Amino acid sequence: MPVYEYRCGGCEKVFQAMRKVGSGADGLSCPSCGGDKLTKILSATFTPDSSKAMPSSMESCAPKMPGMGGGCPSGMCGSGMCGM
Repeated sequence: MPVYEYRCGGCEKVFQAMRKVGSGADGLSCPSCGGDKLTKILSATFTPDSSKAMPSSMESCAPKMPGMGGGCPSGMCGSGMCGM
């Protein structure tokens, strides 16, 4: 099941939710305020660069990935500029 990002229209909180493909935001509410005026937002995806060696385990790069316990030190997350 894919993970989607949503923005709450009430409190502007951005959060992630695991949803079936095509299910939309039906039955989903904001974890902060409970609001149901949600907008699915475009989020960055992880695509390995074929010119670089792939880590032997995704666990080794997860701490560097936003939303997986880490953050991008370059401040360019989602633009493909950091070489992740």
